[in-house]
Amino acid sequence: DRYVAIYRSSPFYQWKSILRPENIRAQEIGFKMYNVLLYKLRFSDQMYLILYAFLITFGVSKQILKYCKNPFLGFYLHTTIGLFTMSMSGIRQSLACVIIWMALGYILEKKPIRYFLAVIVASLFHQSAIFMVVFYFARYVKIKKGTGWMLALFSIACIFLRPLFTPVLGYFMPEKYEKYGLVSEKYAVNPGVVLIALLIPIFCLFFWERHKMKEEEEKLYSFCFAGSFCYAIITVLSLSSMAIGRMNQYFYIFNVILLGNIIEEIDDWKTRTIAFIFAIILPGYMFFKSMSLGIAPYYFFWEPYGM
Repeated sequence: DRYVAIYRSSPFYQWKSILRPENIRAQEIGFKMYNVLLYKLRFSDQMYLILYAFLITFGVSKQILKYCKNPFLGFYLHTTIGLFTMSMSGIRQSLACVIIWMALGYILEKKPIRYFLAVIVASLFHQSAIFMVVFYFARYVKIKKGTGWMLALFSIACIFLRPLFTPVLGYFMPEKYEKYGLVSEKYAVNPGVVLIALLIPIFCLFFWERHKMKEEEEKLYSFCFAGSFCYAIITVLSLSSMAIGRMNQYFYIFNVILLGNIIEEIDDWKTRTIAFIFAIILPGYMFFKSMSLGIAPYYFFWEPYGM
């Protein structure tokens, strides 16, 4: 309803107002301009929502099919720990995430200008995307077993270091996102969700058969481990700040790729089966324990609300 209301207000936007410097800084002008374009093309409310759903679904599907060796598990993880639920209430950030993910290949291919341009475009839909500029340098991080376990220990240590990091990161968050505020009893983060976020990269490290990989494949996995640990650290910090917690949406795709690939490459079929079962059960627990991540109960557009 909120996004439909925003879309219906598109005729009242003035281009001169949208492009004022103060508005460019304070608002997501890409989202506004896109809404105006769709409205001028006479898209109905449902066509508007369907188009956004298509763009998000296409972007996610393309990355899973491109990088994940077990697409079934990839799409399951997308549903339980990823953008599926977020896209139902946060269209702007979901679009920003998809734009960033479509540009991840530019990092691996050493094309920084294209990647930075993609980040700028994504930030026009959700300002938080601008922080992903820094992630380009993750390509220089080489994760091996030793460095991986050090990152795992650091991620766990962040539970106790939250009072140090949260104010610093909060200082750089755009003011408009302060409405998400600090975690309270009403909006508590389930510790089980944090535990699963920490277990995912640790689980993958334990089963990672690095010695079997080619150089290019090892670079992809190392890159994904960096993203997975970022996801874990930000999720830990979300215990103190919901605004910071929103940033983990940009990194969940790395968990999808890692889990799907690591499990698929386990040689022993018994171990692979057990690992697959845990990869189904734990994210499923995370999904339902967090009240289906905010979408339950869900009503389709043809259903009366509350029925």
